[in-house]
Amino acid sequence: MDPIIDELMTIEEVLANGSGDDYAEVLHEDAVVVVPGAVLDKAGCVAAMDSSPGWDEVDLGDARLVRSKDTATVVYPFTGRRGQETYTATLASTYVTAVGGWHLLVHQHTPE
Repeated sequence: MDPIIDELMTIEEVLANGSGDDYAEVLHEDAVVVVPGAVLDKAGCVAAMDSSPGWDEVDLGDARLVRSKDTATVVYPFTGRRGQETYTATLASTYVTAVGGWHLLVHQHTPE
């Protein structure tokens, strides 16, 4: 497997189980996060994650990588469980390289 996929999917795993602080560390200053019912900037995403109860269990499926010189996008199936509810979607995250590593620029959920 491509080491960039491993690196980015490790970040995605942290974010899937993370808090607002985790997102604040990874999100680009100009980030856009598109989730069902909302389009959030960095501050809005961090606040939403701080108020979220989080997932009881997550599964990140096999990722596809699309890469250019300074960006990388991972697209993968996601399943999250919270109590008796299950959420399934295709997720896409585009990262840009910068000082300090990868920063999440655009993240989108497409529910199944």
